[in-house]
Amino acid sequence: MFKFAKHERSSANANSVIQVSSEQQQQRSSAHSPNVYAQHHHGFQQGHNTNVLGTNQLGQFFEVGKLVSTAGPEHVWKVYDGWRKCDGKEVSIFVFEKKTAEKLHKPKRKETITEILRSSVKQLERFRHPKILQVVYSVEECPETLAFASEPVHGSLANLISAPTACSSGPHHVQINGPDSHPVFLDVELKYGILQIIEALQFLHYTGKILHRNVNPSSILVTKRGTWKLAGLEFIDKANELDGLESVHVLGWTSKVPKMGQPDLDYTAPEVQITSTCSILSDMFSLGMVITSIFNNGKPLIQSNHSNSQYLKQIEVIEAMLADFLSKVPVGLHEALQRLLSKEPRQRPTSQLLALIKYFADPAVHTLQFLDVISMKDPSQKANFYRHQLKDVLPYIPKKLWFQHVWPTLQAEMRSQEVLAAVLQPILLLIQECSAAEVENMILPTFRTVFAAPKSIQATVTILENLNIVLEKISEERFLEKEVIPLLFNAFDSTTVQVQNSALISTALVCAYLDDAFIKKTVLPKTKLIYEKYSGDLKIVLNVLGCIEKILPKLDRSMIIEDVLPILYENAKTQDPDIIVKVVQIYRIMLEDNKKYGLSVNLMATRVLPSLLPQTVNPSLHLEQFTCLLEVMHHMLDHIDRNQRNKLKLDHLTAPQTSSIPNYHSSHDREYLYSRTSGLKSLHHQRSSDNMTGYGTNMFIPNVQIDNLGGSPQGSNSYVCQRKTSSAEDMIRKTASQGIKHAKIACALDNNAEY
Repeated sequence: MFKFAKHERSSANANSVIQVSSEQQQQRSSAHSPNVYAQHHHGFQQGHNTNVLGTNQLGQFFEVGKLVSTAGPEHVWKVYDGWRKCDGKEVSIFVFEKKTAEKLHKPKRKETITEILRSSVKQLERFRHPKILQVVYSVEECPETLAFASEPVHGSLANLISAPTACSSGPHHVQINGPDSHPVFLDVELKYGILQIIEALQFLHYTGKILHRNVNPSSILVTKRGTWKLAGLEFIDKANELDGLESVHVLGWTSKVPKMGQPDLDYTAPEVQITSTCSILSDMFSLGMVITSIFNNGKPLIQSNHSNSQYLKQIEVIEAMLADFLSKVPVGLHEALQRLLSKEPRQRPTSQLLALIKYFADPAVHTLQFLDVISMKDPSQKANFYRHQLKDVLPYIPKKLWFQHVWPTLQAEMRSQEVLAAVLQPILLLIQECSAAEVENMILPTFRTVFAAPKSIQATVTILENLNIVLEKISEERFLEKEVIPLLFNAFDSTTVQVQNSALISTALVCAYLDDAFIKKTVLPKTKLIYEKYSGDLKIVLNVLGCIEKILPKLDRSMIIEDVLPILYENAKTQDPDIIVKVVQIYRIMLEDNKKYGLSVNLMATRVLPSLLPQTVNPSLHLEQFTCLLEVMHHMLDHIDRNQRNKLKLDHLTAPQTSSIPNYHSSHDREYLYSRTSGLKSLHHQRSSDNMTGYGTNMFIPNVQIDNLGGSPQGSNSYVCQRKTSSAEDMIRKTASQGIKHAKIACALDNNAEY
């Protein structure tokens, strides 16, 4: 499992709601209490702002929305949401209102500020890099405004990390809801964001050969994808051509120049202010001060309030200030931050070395980095990344970044047939891990287009074999009818064996979602056709049996007898243990309700058991499989035994009594039988209760009452008797008839239980 830094922030904190104050006052004098921005900003102007641009030509091409942020020196740039009129593409509109510089009084200074800002946009267009703010439409100017369009941004880092104080004021003052000021960023976002700025500086220092000179939170823009982009190229200067570590001469901060016309003093390296020299290591000091502001509600370690003397006093004790401050910073940044804020430039790490520290060795950070430059990779690199790295690391990336950073890239890649099969792997993982509401609202609108679009064989197979993951989260019935059913239908009819095989697997997985009519009219007939075509392919046969096992409860009895049982009879003869086990499992299901499934006792005895019996000596079966086979066979024998015993009992009790007398064929046998019968008849007559005279009065005969009918004198030993009750033979006959009735009832009950 990947391990992250100790200072992990909860997503609940990251989603804290931020509101903007309704007061629109003058911009405050301090540039170091910029304002927090988030998605909810009620104080900014809503809807379309047709008057923001004035007569600026940019208004012909873009619609301007609400004010979302500020950026640049002294926050002179106002940032608005925007859309390109021709295609509705989302952008951000940066607007500098020239009246902002009217307080400078001197016209030359006003023109100087305008020229600095105009030049900064040109430099952004010149230095194009994934970590440099991308300009969508170049700067346009009119008498009232200076404006350009960029990629969509949430706001400047200064807006996002700052918390207002009790005396905070200004045109864009914001405050965080709740009693505490919660961080906007998660720990992994901070790692990733700082690393992106390091990469941007690395590009400027070693490729562009320039010094930024104004690295501060208002020069860093956070895009709507969560990427941190370096901007603010108003004060760039050339680095030493031979060695960037060597210093070049620059002008330090001075009160004689307007604050918006020079770099921010609080983020300026000491050598710039003390010796008027600057190198690439001066930018690294500024980056260190940005890190302190990130972990201090937007306030840097040095807070000079635009006073050179205050700056020099604080720079003298910066080591002690930093020692007290380090407890707020993640442990992994302690050593790096101490070196970055060293007063001696040569002790500071370069951007190349800083990117290699252990703090940034986070798989989630590296994955997000690769996503930023994925468009520069070839299809094979993309496919390998989506199929392996992104899929493996995605569970460790905070869910907040899934839709902010990962999903937009996956959306774009779904249009590419070359990498679609690979892209589907992380998409299916997203669907599996997200809630049903998130899937239907965020993922489904784009994902559903994949079903009807042309796809590679591998992409089709991937969707089919993971269709159950999709249907578990999408309850929309129309999706099943319009996308899923046609996909399955076409897959069964495909000419490609891989797709047909995946159709069988998919049907077994999503059977519960499919209509009974579709199962009976489409799935079963097409499954039978696939079996007949590829009956020699054990893998397909196994999937056919797996499909039959799942759809069995939805089939009619006649379909099972005519279409399913013949397949089972035939495959019971194979020696493959997996197929034997699957056949036995299907029989086990049928035995649970053999009347419903049409598995009669006659079929068990004449077709099923004879086909299964040879498998009892199949050497390929291991003990568990052999035990399963015998259990099912014993179950069948029990059914046969119970049914046959009940039937034989009924037949025996309803047959004539003489049927139990042996058939004697020879004359000798007949004579013997006659003599035995005559003797029995004679004996029977002698002992019969019909012949009662001559017996004493004390004689007792069961079930017989002897009455004196008169005719003999009193005292005579001779009486005339008459039998009043039935003979023993009559009692036996009655008992036998009752037994037959009871046996018939018992047979009927057993037969009902059997069928």
